[in-house]
Amino acid sequence: MRKSAKFAVSIPWDEFKELEAIRRKAGLSRSGFLLATFRAWKEARERGRLVRDYENSYRQKPEDVSIAEAMADTSAESMPEKDWA
Repeated sequence: MRKSAKFAVSIPWDEFKELEAIRRKAGLSRSGFLLATFRAWKEARERGRLVRDYENSYRQKPEDVSIAEAMADTSAESMPEKDWA
């Protein structure tokens, strides 16, 4: 099983110069920069999916207003007034 792969990519010159400046400042190799960028993209995509799932679930079963009000009242009662500021 291979541990890594090499491949060539072509990008516009201006973006290449910007990429080079950013990766040098970050102290990354091109491979390291690409890998970090890919991982960040995957994480952002997963976070987006989780948010969509949460929002869809909330739409299907919205919060009961009376429960939310009771929780707010309970929280306010349990906190000393000096912490309200």
